[in-house]
Amino acid sequence: MTLALAEKTKLLIIDKALTHIKGVEQNPDQTFDEDGDNFDYWNSIELSDGNFVDYNVYESNFGVEYDDFDGYEWHCSAFAVDPPTKDYPHPQINTDKEEHLFTYKDGKVTFQD
Repeated sequence: MTLALAEKTKLLIIDKALTHIKGVEQNPDQTFDEDGDNFDYWNSIELSDGNFVDYNVYESNFGVEYDDFDGYEWHCSAFAVDPPTKDYPHPQINTDKEEHLFTYKDGKVTFQD
């Protein structure tokens, strides 16, 4: 099932993701978020209705530069977050509701339709 995000939310996530990617590419060893992994980064956006959407920015090889390394290839996806329920009192990422936003390689962004 595809997640349907408002354009404003997509643009905010895309901006945050590209800022993260460019920072990591400039200095892969610098930690950009104490709680995050530079090459498999997760964060959340709070929506106007009080719900959340999580997004993941990851590099195809999780930052490992194999012998045939020809540059990092990044991906960004957004995921629905189910609100707490009586049975589970914490929000949960719903990986069944995803929207792949873009791929980034060599300074080129390819947006998903």
